[in-house]
Amino acid sequence: MARLILIDTATAAGSVSFAEEGRVVASFGHTQAEDHAAYIADYVYRGLSQLQLNGTAIDAIAVSAGPGSYTGLRVGLSTAKGLCYAWNCRLILLPTMEIMAAGYRQLHPEIHEPGFLVPVLKSRKNEVYAAVYKTDGTTIEHARPVQLEEEDFSTWQNYQPMYVFGEGADRVIDRLQPLSVKVVLDGTYQLHASHMAGLAEQAFRSGQFADLAYAEPYYLKPTYVGKE
Repeated sequence: MARLILIDTATAAGSVSFAEEGRVVASFGHTQAEDHAAYIADYVYRGLSQLQLNGTAIDAIAVSAGPGSYTGLRVGLSTAKGLCYAWNCRLILLPTMEIMAAGYRQLHPEIHEPGFLVPVLKSRKNEVYAAVYKTDGTTIEHARPVQLEEEDFSTWQNYQPMYVFGEGADRVIDRLQPLSVKVVLDGTYQLHASHMAGLAEQAFRSGQFADLAYAEPYYLKPTYVGKE
């Protein structure tokens, strides 16, 4: 039985879940901006205690690898790496936008094809990260930075009906509404480590492990000094 720890620190929220054979068995987290470095390790050890496990029982640790907050991504990955070294277990990197799409499908089983899922995260001013997936999970557009003032949103009319969600969704909707695109805006979706369970199990079974020494977050663009 594969036992996995799932870590997400890509946004202001942070969470840790434990999964066995793709089923979530424990979860911890916060939904407001917190010091991830001060909380994530504690969540891990609280989960181990609750499940009466020690670290050597963990087969792999999956982390939400980006895009997202530069600081948050670094904290999540460095925590995962440290635990993997200590417990001699595998590391799995999962794209944050794929996790969001999987989580949205999980929370909304009533959504059927045809349709498109558009997870959106805030980036810099007048910019977001976005990706496009079919409702069956097929990738249409990989995650990328979208310059709100420069993007030709008329091309997005091909993706209807469109479900737009995530903390940056409100920035995109203002550009889409004038185009008469059939769109559903969901401002309630919150990224959570538990949404990684299915993807992490698939990655584990297929041996999609990251190089522990060289793995880096998926920043999508160069890091810089300043407010994120």
